[in-house]
Amino acid sequence: ALLFREVLGKDLFGHEGQAKSYAVYRPKYTGEIFETISQFVGSGRAGRGIAVDVGTGTGQVAVPLSETLQFDKVVGVDRSEEQLSHAQESEGVEYIAGDAYELPVGDGTASLLTIAQTMHWLDLPLFFEEVNRVLVPGGTFAVLGYSIPQLSCAPVIESRFRRYYEDTLGSLLPSGAPGSYWDCNRTILDSGFRDVDFEATFTDVGRVWFHDQQEVSLDAHVAYLTTMSAYRTYLSRNGLSMEGEGDPLLAFKADAKEQMELAGMDALQVTYPYFLILSRKK
Repeated sequence: ALLFREVLGKDLFGHEGQAKSYAVYRPKYTGEIFETISQFVGSGRAGRGIAVDVGTGTGQVAVPLSETLQFDKVVGVDRSEEQLSHAQESEGVEYIAGDAYELPVGDGTASLLTIAQTMHWLDLPLFFEEVNRVLVPGGTFAVLGYSIPQLSCAPVIESRFRRYYEDTLGSLLPSGAPGSYWDCNRTILDSGFRDVDFEATFTDVGRVWFHDQQEVSLDAHVAYLTTMSAYRTYLSRNGLSMEGEGDPLLAFKADAKEQMELAGMDALQVTYPYFLILSRKK
């Protein structure tokens, strides 16, 4: 699930094949995360009526909200129609092309509002106003996401990945700074919104990290990296094409493959750090 993916009029997730790869290769939120949300919702008084999933993308969060958490209706909202065209179908989910600041639901109608791997693109005070508009009193606001994957089982490959992520894409730099290929400040996401004062706007705020280790092929890991908007921006700005000469992921993949062969590794052990921030409307 990503954004309101239009930044300055650009659909950052509408490149050919990107939405399909996003649906297949992006990390999947674990059952433990949804169980934690369910328990938090259950401990409140807002019920399980309407849930709104902002930046729904291909429905990674919207579908479990309907099928696992048993909300009466789930509205998945995203500005990228390309992403929505690849969304998972589910009887209890309605997908709508729309805007994070003007959600297509009435005032005080949503028991739960989720936003996953999206909020780093948004104007937070403006978005928080919209969250408070649509939630019922005591309704749950859940922010989900994941930081960069960790390859601690292969320190050399981890080092090469960090070099690509931080130096090639400029992920530690502010958006718009020379050398940054992100249209957002990526560090706010990778920190799990550590410095955002949710307590000023919401109540019962809680934060938790989950770490899920998976065995992943090198091809699948690189395919996930191709879904990052900064990678596509890097190619575009430098006149490059995917898997063509100068594609930085080709060099990373070749280097990683060599290191895996030297170590006798058939697959990568990848740890995905997920964060979850839960709160309620005051």
